[in-house]
Amino acid sequence: MLDSVAFEQRLQQAEALVRNNQPTLLFGGYVDLGFFVPGGNGGAGYIEDVGHQHFPQYDVNNPAPGPKFGWVFLGDILAPAVNTRGEVADLGTAPGVTRYDSIHSQGAPGFVVNEVNLTARSALTPTALVSASINFTPRTGSNFSLGDAFDVDIAQLEWLPTESQRTSIFVGKVDSVLGVEYRERKSDRRFGITPSLIARYTTGTALGVKIRSKFGRNDWLVVAAAITNGSFTTEQFHFYDEIDSNAGKTASARLAIRLPFGVELGFSGSYGPQDRTTNGSYALSNAMWFAGPDLLGHWGRVDIKAELLKGSSDGDASEGVYGLRLHKGGYLELDAMLTPSFGFLARGEFRDAFVWLGTERAYLTKSWRATGGLRWVVTPRAVIKAEYLHNGEYGDVPSIPNDVFTSSVVMGF
Repeated sequence: MLDSVAFEQRLQQAEALVRNNQPTLLFGGYVDLGFFVPGGNGGAGYIEDVGHQHFPQYDVNNPAPGPKFGWVFLGDILAPAVNTRGEVADLGTAPGVTRYDSIHSQGAPGFVVNEVNLTARSALTPTALVSASINFTPRTGSNFSLGDAFDVDIAQLEWLPTESQRTSIFVGKVDSVLGVEYRERKSDRRFGITPSLIARYTTGTALGVKIRSKFGRNDWLVVAAAITNGSFTTEQFHFYDEIDSNAGKTASARLAIRLPFGVELGFSGSYGPQDRTTNGSYALSNAMWFAGPDLLGHWGRVDIKAELLKGSSDGDASEGVYGLRLHKGGYLELDAMLTPSFGFLARGEFRDAFVWLGTERAYLTKSWRATGGLRWVVTPRAVIKAEYLHNGEYGDVPSIPNDVFTSSVVMGF
């Protein structure tokens, strides 16, 4: 794929900086502009189960045994995504919470500057490279304040301690080691636009130490591991904890085998104390974990990507920390370039999860999504993309009209 080739070229350029110890500071980045049209639920991906009509077993007045909640919400709050950041058309009006609704379209179509990214790299020594990435997001202000924001998603030192340079040690705010989707978490790397329904668990960046090594002929075995403050969940989700709230750390790892015919099979997982709690215990009652297999296939102009994931955490209502039961979730995506300039994607996915906060509120999700997209490579530094996301529910969860059309123009520099 052309975006994969461009990404590999940038990596080779960075590695050349290290090998040659050039005192050059390389700058790069992109501008991501978008237009989206949300569906009929005001742009939100969930509804309230008013009066516990759909799930009466959670009603506090129901004498049957089992957990009870004051508010129950159905659907997926992050399903109607409009950009690669995973921002949704609207976060809705759920009672009892105050949220930063970055897009807040209230169901209206509109233009948006999804992200302006600036990346810098420089060689410190013949075996060390420092890199940083910062994102700027222009958003609506209120009450005479600006809504514009920024976030630093990468700030790391990479050290290549061996002569073969097949081992890298990273220190700082580093990329995930879970699954494969983190490799295309940025819009200049992603074939399409929107992240998967399980990207919220695996594509965030975290502060800590990471090591990656390649072994064997043609690097047929790849091992990566990390010790970080918290999990690799994304920052906008319930569980992200950049500066740790407890002394315990999260351990993550991935083992991948590169097979013949362009296939890579992997398995990854993480385990550590619940994010956002002050309890650093590694007891099962306080642990937060994720695990699952993944697959990559590359054949000329065709790529296949797939992941399955499970996870769990018990939460802590006394500290306002949500619990999670990710019973299962996953996706299968096909990316194909029909010509050097035009391509399409097709992705099918699902997420079966239960998220709750004490007895106050619960989010019950049994969602599936079918995504179709088009890609036009105008130049090596300018790509136009379009996607339609058809979001659906299954089981006893009622249908929610939260489909989304979205588009993106990514221009690199």
